[in-house]
Amino acid sequence: MKFVKIELRQITTEPRTFHYSETAEELEIDVENAKFPFPIEVEFDGTLSGDEIICRIDVRAEVELECGRCLEIFSMPIHSRHQFVVQMVDNPTVPPSDDEDFEIIPKSRTELDIGRRVRESVILAIPIKPLCSENCLGLCPMCGINRNEDKCDCVQDKADERWDVLKRLFNNQME
Repeated sequence: MKFVKIELRQITTEPRTFHYSETAEELEIDVENAKFPFPIEVEFDGTLSGDEIICRIDVRAEVELECGRCLEIFSMPIHSRHQFVVQMVDNPTVPPSDDEDFEIIPKSRTELDIGRRVRESVILAIPIKPLCSENCLGLCPMCGINRNEDKCDCVQDKADERWDVLKRLFNNQME
């Protein structure tokens, strides 16, 4: 994975902004049925406050996905923001933290890698079941036509024959 590194000596008490443009391949973003036609744009803001760095990552990307209902390819913008704090300590043997909003690094470190955070922001912004629109009608289960483009005369009322015995039992009890 390509590392998106920030030179820590460039971060001061005045807010500092860094811009990056990386491809999905460089960031090793591999999501099934997702393509990134353009580079992923990253804006990192950092401000030094004592032994802490207040960080903000703003990620923008365009992803092409397959609709979970109609199977058409559509384009979806991604905009993700993430804030976290980096604590710099004297002890270089600090155990890594599981807290996503807080990171501990030794003061001797000269760079901060935000590549993992950018990658996670993009992957988490992609929906599990992408839809081209909330009102997508999907495909007809009988003939396979895209119901967003055409109408079909298929009768969708066909019930599963395995339930006929239960239906007759229910009807007999209602009489």
